Amino acid sequence: MENRRRIKSVQDWQNVVQDLQDPDSKIDVLALRIDTYKAIEDYRKKPLIVYASQFIENLPYSIQNTINIEDVDGFIDMCGSIGKDKKEVDVLLHSPGGDPSATERIVDVLRNRFDVVNFLVPHSAYSAATMLALSGNEIILSLDAVLGPIDPQISGIPARQIKRGFEKIKEQIAKDGPSHLPAYIPMIEKYTIDLLELCEDAEKLSRELVLNWLSQYMFANNNTEDEIIKNIEEAVNFFADYETHLIHSRPLPFKRISHLGLKITVADDILQELLREAYLLINGFFSIAPFAKLYETTNGINWGKQYRSPVNN
Repeated sequence: MENRRRIKSVQDWQNVVQDLQDPDSKIDVLALRIDTYKAIEDYRKKPLIVYASQFIENLPYSIQNTINIEDVDGFIDMCGSIGKDKKEVDVLLHSPGGDPSATERIVDVLRNRFDVVNFLVPHSAYSAATMLALSGNEIILSLDAVLGPIDPQISGIPARQIKRGFEKIKEQIAKDGPSHLPAYIPMIEKYTIDLLELCEDAEKLSRELVLNWLSQYMFANNNTEDEIIKNIEEAVNFFADYETHLIHSRPLPFKRISHLGLKITVADDILQELLREAYLLINGFFSIAPFAKLYETTNGINWGKQYRSPVNN
């Protein structure tokens, strides 16, 4: 494996794409990825599973690239491919986020199988993917990788933004008096009480899940220490604070979260290089093949979600 082709830059990947145009090309892009995963495993001394979504480039409308219930089967497959004697695993995570309830199922799958779960983020893990990462014992970021806020969205709109709409209507009616209520009917018709309750429940769920996961896993041996509990609560409040981040997709690099006291570190130079290589190969594959997701291990699990006719991966 020491003689494997190294992909250290976008230019290196473009050279691979160029070589693939040759009818006599012997390049196997799956083998390139697997060799890189094996290099990460050799360096980290633990098995690796890879969950990656295509979201850097635009996908056809309605393509499911977010965390959803279908991913549970992918994680069951990946976990099942690893020997029962292995009690610690690394998860390479690249995702825009998705459904918190599906994320909860995935955490259960991982924790039913492994005692220690570490997350490696080579590029981006937003929203529910950040929640998933925060269920780990440790998070290792590439130098330029980011997490994101965990405030929930309802039909693509931040829940806090919807709640703010209710609050503004309430404030205006209180200011102008009931006689001005008809003027606000068009605004009120945009929302329902059920929607307000849904937003409040979604915010509560996101906070509750992450608070519990941090207590159970990242700080499993410190649950009774008041200072640790306070740090966990402050961390959850930070990630969930829409008012601070202003947009749901706000990138949160290490320098913006290092003060939280969580077990989040930046990869050393060797791991940084390997994670960069894995990301370039994964994202490069997404750019040339009709896949929206990949579930991969070095133990024979290599499949994904497609949205066009199959191609050789």
